[in-house]
Amino acid sequence: MKQRYFSNINIYMVIIIASVFVVLLGVNTYESAKDRLIELSNKNKITISENILDTFGFWFDERINAVNRASNFIEHSNILKSDSQTASFLKNFYENSPEFDVVQLLTEKGDIWVNGEKISPNDNIAPRSGLIWYVETKNVQGPTVNFMHKHRSLNQGTLNFCVPNYMDGEFAAVLCGVVKVESIFEKIKNFKLPPDSYSFIVTHSGEILTPMSDQKLKKDIEESFKELFLTNIDKKTLNLGSNFIAISEIKYLNWFVGAGSDNSKETSKLIGDIGKNSVALLFGFIALALIANLLHNLMYAKINKRKKEYEIILAHKAKMSEAGELISGINHQFIQPVNSLNLMISTLLMLEYEDKLDKKTLKDMLVSGEKSVMLLNDTIKIFRNFYNTNESLSEFSVKQSIKNLLTLMHTELSRANVSVNLNEFEDKKVKQIENIIQQILLILLHNAKDALTDKFKDDVASRRISIDVKFDDERCYIDVSEFGGGVSDELAKAIFAEPRTTKKHGSGIGLYFAKKLANEKIVGDLTLLNKAMPTVFELSFEMNLKG
Repeated sequence: MKQRYFSNINIYMVIIIASVFVVLLGVNTYESAKDRLIELSNKNKITISENILDTFGFWFDERINAVNRASNFIEHSNILKSDSQTASFLKNFYENSPEFDVVQLLTEKGDIWVNGEKISPNDNIAPRSGLIWYVETKNVQGPTVNFMHKHRSLNQGTLNFCVPNYMDGEFAAVLCGVVKVESIFEKIKNFKLPPDSYSFIVTHSGEILTPMSDQKLKKDIEESFKELFLTNIDKKTLNLGSNFIAISEIKYLNWFVGAGSDNSKETSKLIGDIGKNSVALLFGFIALALIANLLHNLMYAKINKRKKEYEIILAHKAKMSEAGELISGINHQFIQPVNSLNLMISTLLMLEYEDKLDKKTLKDMLVSGEKSVMLLNDTIKIFRNFYNTNESLSEFSVKQSIKNLLTLMHTELSRANVSVNLNEFEDKKVKQIENIIQQILLILLHNAKDALTDKFKDDVASRRISIDVKFDDERCYIDVSEFGGGVSDELAKAIFAEPRTTKKHGSGIGLYFAKKLANEKIVGDLTLLNKAMPTVFELSFEMNLKG
């Protein structure tokens, strides 16, 4: 044992040294690959900005296409020729387009419609026709997206998705779907970014529209963008100190999306995380080794214990098969009543043939025959109940249950010239698993019979077993006693704890298994009350077993 202990210590020391070496090697490898990590991180930021741009591109195209479809419907249906049709269509379009906060249409005549309601013309027609989103769409003759600092209806910044409308081949109006700018802010806000990274939207004038926690960094980015726009340099990335920023232009708007992070903070945090993880890995590896060794020992012991228990149970099943000898008792139990019936029938036939059968003789014969049939029936019931594998609760008489068991063992005990005396007691009914109790008593009676036949080879008169039964308020106690060879002091200490035998050729399984049955099945116990002269085993169990 001591040698095994020092062997385990040596194994643990090797594991610890190897773990430290692996951790140091990992840190050294990281230091040499730090530049490569930063390069990969920068490529990741470029990918992120492009992914954000792709998301926005889809988001923009979705709204442009929605307005285009509505515009095509207006043109093909000549809706603009009727104010009522125009109002009805625009109202329906607004109510069925949750992606737009406002739907508006401005005609060449200066009429403006908002969500299907016409805003009456007044003296300000010229300013209306000079609205930037109207002018740009008319000039481009195609879809446009314009940023409005303050929309008149929504009273906040908006994006106007506009397309031109034609009537009879001539330009007639501009149709716009209006979206609050905060919608696009939410879009970028909800985009999943790596820890300590940031993203933003910047206008063509160099103004960052999205909130940023670092105001100094925000100001530096705005200044850098203004310089880029002034010099007209097309760049995809920005380096501001230790900050690397990837840039992508938003379609339609001439705005830009940026995604960046502070590489020094990122690498410092990464090194710190690696250090912490390395220490945690070291201790975790050591703990894992210790736990694995402990669990290995525990599982090894548990498997061995289970293996022994299964071997015991299998051996007990083999031994219990010996109880099949009881079945041979059926032959003896049946022979007498069957022979009696056969004799009575033969006698009745002979008396009838000789015309000597009177009513009294017939009645006596039939009564005797009925008793023989009842004996056969009772014997069959006893055997059937004993070998029933169902462990359900039932209410039964303790005295009758013991008598039934003795009936089963009658032939076996008779062959061994062993007599069993069931001492008188005040019988009670109990609610228990009858066949389990009978199995335990069968083991005790078998052991007692074997002990008596071993000791009294020639003295048949001394082969006697006594059964005593008593009750208290909650439990029943059944004592089985005999004056056989007894149990030694050494054997008495472990007779139930592990398979031990008191016989020369026994397996020792019976008492071990009997105690397990008593403990686990009937909330009872099996104890050795007296080791010799007489040897007394006591089975106790609850009189009213619950569930």
